[in-house]
Amino acid sequence: MLSLGEMMNRLCIFLFLGFSAVTATAQAGSDSLKATFESDFYVGAALSREFASKKGQARRELVKREFNSVTSENSQKWSSMNPKPGDLRLEAADEFVRFGSDQGMYVVGHVLFWHNQTPDWVYEDSNGQPLNRKELLTRMEQRVKHAANRYGKNIDAWDVVNEAYLENGTLRETKWRQIVGDDFVEQAFRIADKEMPSSVELIYNDYGMTEEGKRKAVVEMVRDLKRKGVRIDGVGMQGHWTLNHPSIELIEASIVAFANEGVDVHISELDIDVLPDRNKAFGANVKKTLESTPSNDPYKDGLPQEMQRKLADRYAAIFGLFYKHRDKVKRVTFWGVTDGHSWLNNWPIKGRTNHALLFDRHYERKPAYRAVIEVKKGAGA
Repeated sequence: MLSLGEMMNRLCIFLFLGFSAVTATAQAGSDSLKATFESDFYVGAALSREFASKKGQARRELVKREFNSVTSENSQKWSSMNPKPGDLRLEAADEFVRFGSDQGMYVVGHVLFWHNQTPDWVYEDSNGQPLNRKELLTRMEQRVKHAANRYGKNIDAWDVVNEAYLENGTLRETKWRQIVGDDFVEQAFRIADKEMPSSVELIYNDYGMTEEGKRKAVVEMVRDLKRKGVRIDGVGMQGHWTLNHPSIELIEASIVAFANEGVDVHISELDIDVLPDRNKAFGANVKKTLESTPSNDPYKDGLPQEMQRKLADRYAAIFGLFYKHRDKVKRVTFWGVTDGHSWLNNWPIKGRTNHALLFDRHYERKPAYRAVIEVKKGAGA
């Protein structure tokens, strides 16, 4: 049963937009994200391990209706696929790839190499001692070869390396860097190019890409790889943004900067945090946390009309920019399917009620959804 707050919230949305959830459902065949932007860029969603296990048919039907691209949220990370030596857990990853392939979607594997969610054993020998450079490069090659042999051309693109740089543009201090060296990113892309089918696109993915230091560092990294003849096809700009940051101008500057280096731009992890007490510098730094207080979880019963309008305006401005640069942006992927499945409900404060996506907890379209659709219609396309 809906609370009084939820009932009032839905009534406000109805009055604000002039259509109800029932109308939105009835219009499912006439509008969808993938149909609206079909000639411009892919529109995708990240799918959780629970989705891959075939739980929640309603979510599956929503994804089929609205999206033409999918990304694995966690099921293809090293700790999920291979938590211990010889212990392969591939059911969720296999089902993710099968679902995307069966639907004819643009399938993105996430992620081959990341400093988080990689088991300690990856960096160690059988006695628990650190590997040397050659040994770790061999282990990296084995992982990529396994992924290539198992999924091949059923995956269209892989995030090869995730979050290798700090906001100031310096390399992050990780075990990858400590053991392999400062050329870790280069070696990762060399291995991926060697082992993956040539049709599989190779992407570098990171958050905070609108910050000048990181933007410059990644631009130089792309130039350096290309100068050395190492293939890199795209840059994934994670879009873990807020209502006010980053500015449209900063987002545009990064899109243009990366595209000028001859790579596709992927908006790889889009959501808009509407809750207070989020430091804009966090980006998607999962190590950052905040203390829970009664005042920083104000929308447990749903977003009030004013906040629905702000979220809709923000998404409209962002998609207006993506549409403007549709010759540069290849894909826009939401990090999750509905508000109830967003990672922001538990970061940087566990247990909060966030409203970061285009679909609410009842799988219904929010005002922000209509605002995004109207971007294309308003352009006269």
